[in-house]
Amino acid sequence: MTRTGAIKTFAISTYQRIPLARSVHTSAPLHLAMRPGTKVPGLDFMKNQEAPASLPRDQYPGWVSELAKPLVTLAELRRMTWEDSTDKDKMRYLKLSRRIKIKNRNVEAGA
Repeated sequence: MTRTGAIKTFAISTYQRIPLARSVHTSAPLHLAMRPGTKVPGLDFMKNQEAPASLPRDQYPGWVSELAKPLVTLAELRRMTWEDSTDKDKMRYLKLSRRIKIKNRNVEAGA
């Protein structure tokens, strides 16, 4: 890994550099909802049918609101105790820690 300014990059080849995705965690609420009746872009792929329109918030199931919440970061997961974390948190911790180990091994192998 090299540092270019404040953005970490991972060298794919000697000519390309792809920035690594950084998770940005904020406690501010996300406002991603569309006004009811707005055509949803990208869903107008069927012939002879219009694009679906968004509905009022109360007509969607409760789990739809959960999709906009940010995921728990690795730093937050490291601060949790194993007993207090849920199975979902444990799986996410293992996934993120394995991902870092793989990236570190790849960097070491390329050096």
